[in-house]
Amino acid sequence: MDFLNNLTELTPFYITFFWGVIFILNPKKENRARFWLGIFMITTSVVYFSHAVFFEGNYPLYLKIDWLYTLSGLSVFPLYYIYIRLLTRDTHFKFNFIWHFIPAVLISALLLLLSLIASSSDRQLYLKSTLILYQWPGSDAADIVKWMSFTYFTSRFIFGIQSITYLLMGLRLVKKYNMRVANFYSNLAGKSLVWVELLIITLIVASIVSFLVNIFGRTFFQENHLLALPSLLFSLLFFIIGLLGNKQNYSISDVVLDEKESESYPVHSLGDKQDLKEKLLRTMEKEHFFLDPNFRITTLSGRLYTNRTYLSNLINTEFKMSFSDFINQYRVEYAKALMENDSQFKYSLNHFAEKSGFGSLSSFNRAFKQFEGVTAGTYRQRLEKKVA
Repeated sequence: MDFLNNLTELTPFYITFFWGVIFILNPKKENRARFWLGIFMITTSVVYFSHAVFFEGNYPLYLKIDWLYTLSGLSVFPLYYIYIRLLTRDTHFKFNFIWHFIPAVLISALLLLLSLIASSSDRQLYLKSTLILYQWPGSDAADIVKWMSFTYFTSRFIFGIQSITYLLMGLRLVKKYNMRVANFYSNLAGKSLVWVELLIITLIVASIVSFLVNIFGRTFFQENHLLALPSLLFSLLFFIIGLLGNKQNYSISDVVLDEKESESYPVHSLGDKQDLKEKLLRTMEKEHFFLDPNFRITTLSGRLYTNRTYLSNLINTEFKMSFSDFINQYRVEYAKALMENDSQFKYSLNHFAEKSGFGSLSSFNRAFKQFEGVTAGTYRQRLEKKVA
C-alpha cells in the first residue's frame, strides 16, 4: 500500500519532468513554443515534487523548499500562458513577458526571507498551523509566524486568481488564432489548435479542483485517502498536454511566414461588395480551385483581383462562415457528386476525400457531418440502399 501511495504521489512529477526534459533537450527552431512548454513542465514537476515531499511527511525538507514551491506554483500558469502566446500570437519571447512573474518572485523571496529570520520554534508553529492544519496561527503566535502565514495564504489566493485569469486569456488567444487560420487556409489539419482549446477548458475544471484542494488543505485529502483522485487527474492531463504538444509543429510563426509570402501577390481595387460576391460565386462554380488541398484565400483573392482581408470579411459576413468552411462546403458537394456517379461502389471514402480536395479522411468526415448532418459513410450506405 505504501508503494502504491508513493507511486500515486510521484506520478505527476514523473510525467511532467519527463516531458520537460524532452522539450528542453529537443527544441525545434521553427516552434519556439515547444521550448517554453518544456519550461512549464519542469516548473510543474517542481510543484509536484514539493507535494510528494509534504505528503511523505518529510517536513524538515519541505520547510526548506517552501519558498521554491511558492515560486514554481505561482509561475506555472504564467508559463502556460506564454506557451499559448508563442503558439498563437507572438513569434518570439518578449522581454515584457517577465512582468507575469513578478508576484511569484516577490512572494517567494519574502517567504524565504521570513523563514531565514524565524527561529526554529516559529518555523515549526508555521508548519503545524498553516501548512498542515491550514489554519491561521493563534493570537499568541509571534508576528513573524503571522507574516509567514499571511504570505502563504496570499500566495494561494493569487494562485487561484491566476489559474482562471490566465486560462481564460489563453482560451481567447486560441479562439482568435483558430479563426485566423480558418480564414486563410482551406485545410486546417495540423494547423488549428482545437485540442489546445479543449485542454484549456479541461484545465479550468482541473484548476477548480486544485482550488478546492487549497480550501480543504492538502492534509484533508491525505487523511481521507483521496490523494489519488487529483493526482491521477493531473497526471492524465499533463500526459495528454505533453503528447499533443509534442505532435504540434505548426504555430503562429508558420502562419506569419505564409501570410508574408502571400503579400507578394498584387493588390487590386476592392470593387463593389455585391459585385465581388457574384464574381466569387461564379468563380467557385466554374473553376474548381477547392480541389487543391493547399488552396489558400490569397489564391482566390488574386483570381478575383481583390484584397484578401476584404474577401475574408465578405465571406464571414455574407455567408456567415470562415473561408475554410466556405471551401469545404464546395468540396462536400463535389464529393457527393462523385459518390453518386460511382454506381459500382468500388471506391473507398478515402478516395473521395482525396479527389474532392480534403487533406485527410478525418477532415472529410467532419465537414460532411457539418454540412449534411451525417457522416460520409452513412451517406454512402444510403446510396447503396437506393440502388439495391
